[in-house]
Amino acid sequence: MPAVVHRGAASPLQRRLSGTGGRLALMVAVAVLLFFAGYLVGTHRDNTRVVTGPAQVGDRIVSMTGSDGTVYGFNESMSWIDANSSWHGGGWPECLGRVRTLDSVTFGVTRVDYPNAASADQVVYVDCRR
Repeated sequence: MPAVVHRGAASPLQRRLSGTGGRLALMVAVAVLLFFAGYLVGTHRDNTRVVTGPAQVGDRIVSMTGSDGTVYGFNESMSWIDANSSWHGGGWPECLGRVRTLDSVTFGVTRVDYPNAASADQVVYVDCRR
C-alpha cells in the first residue's frame, strides 16, 4: 500500500517550532550543542611542542636547551621513540647514551598546570628517530 502524503499540512514538529517560543528553544538547543562541541575540541587538543637542541648527558640525567634558550631536563626514566619508531613507556633513551655532549636531541614538551596556580614546561618524550 503506498504511503499517503499530505501536501501543505505541517508536521507536529513544524507546528511546535513555528511559534516564537519554539524557535527560541531551537536556537538555545543549537547554542548548547555548539558550546559542548567546542569544549570537547578544546579539552582534547594536543598541546605537546616538539623541541630540538643540544644536550648535556650525565649519569642518568640530561639537560637540553631549546632554540629559545629554555633549558629542559629529566633524570632516570622517560618515554621515548627508538630509531625504528617503536614507543617505549620508560627507561633510558638509547640515543642519549652515557655521559657526553650531543649537538642535537629532539624531545616533546608540554605545559603542566600545578594546583597552586603555577605552571611549567615538562619533557614528556625523547625522539631518537632524528
